[in-house]
Amino acid sequence: MVARGGAVVVLSDTDGSWEVFRQAVLSGLGGGRCRVGVGGRCERPQDFPRSYREASFALRLQERSNGADQVTSFEALGVYGILSGMDDITGVERFVRSWLGDLLEYDARKHSDLVATLTSYVECGGNYDATASALAVHRSTLKYRLQRIREISGHDLSEADARFNLQLATRAWATLTAMREATSPT
Repeated sequence: MVARGGAVVVLSDTDGSWEVFRQAVLSGLGGGRCRVGVGGRCERPQDFPRSYREASFALRLQERSNGADQVTSFEALGVYGILSGMDDITGVERFVRSWLGDLLEYDARKHSDLVATLTSYVECGGNYDATASALAVHRSTLKYRLQRIREISGHDLSEADARFNLQLATRAWATLTAMREATSPT
């Protein structure tokens, strides 16, 4: 165990319950906050840097989601993990720009959160009540934002292919953002 950049890095020789570990840390601290990122298994010491990068990436994605503190395992990230391992991300950037470009520009210009609203909407499976609850907004506010998203993006949120591509684009955008944060100086 070692402190590194405001975090604690733990090397474990077992694959126990990381949630039990997180709860034990919270108990030891007497409360507060604790997020855990878990990297992939290491077979030899040369694997440690890769596993550390994976755990750090899992934590950055967890932070970007603004969700509750939890354990996030790189192995369970699915498409996020695949995208984070790409050497050439220009195709991913083009995909994100084609599906979210107008919304990203609008958000930057107007200091709004339409991409975050869209992300919550597709992650909640298009359920208005769940999305409004996740965003802590009134249902009518959500309906207004979704209408703005349709107008600005030109995408029909009722079409399954559009929803799929928008969900993939929002996940790719979150991945690219987390990757850039990893390489930017603090």
